[in-house]
Amino acid sequence: MEKLFRVRAPVPLVARVDRAYRRPDGELVLVELKTRWSDRAYATDVIQLSAQRMALEGQTGQRVAAHGFVTAQRPKGTAASRSHRVELLDTAKIVALYRRREDVISGRLMPRYVESSSGCRGCAFRALCDGPRR
Repeated sequence: MEKLFRVRAPVPLVARVDRAYRRPDGELVLVELKTRWSDRAYATDVIQLSAQRMALEGQTGQRVAAHGFVTAQRPKGTAASRSHRVELLDTAKIVALYRRREDVISGRLMPRYVESSSGCRGCAFRALCDGPRR
């Protein structure tokens, strides 16, 4: 529960694992706990779990399942929590996301605007954004 894992290759990552459960065959299954009003898993959850998988496998050498679970619980305990099974990204996709992020931060690549209006509504940079209002 709540343990930090680090890996330096193929890209440096630090990930805090909420929970990992060991199956009878020894493989670990990751679980990410989220408190939110919506009862669903998001792409960011998949990326987070995938990075956790890469860091955990890289640091410990243990096998981690290609799927994980996002357990969503509403704030203030208003409803029972629900777990959503998600398929994790492979190492190549995590490395590609890492490199894209580095390219955007360095200015070598321009960021893309979100495709969904819901992505704009909750964005901390909305007031500064020159993108289309959705």
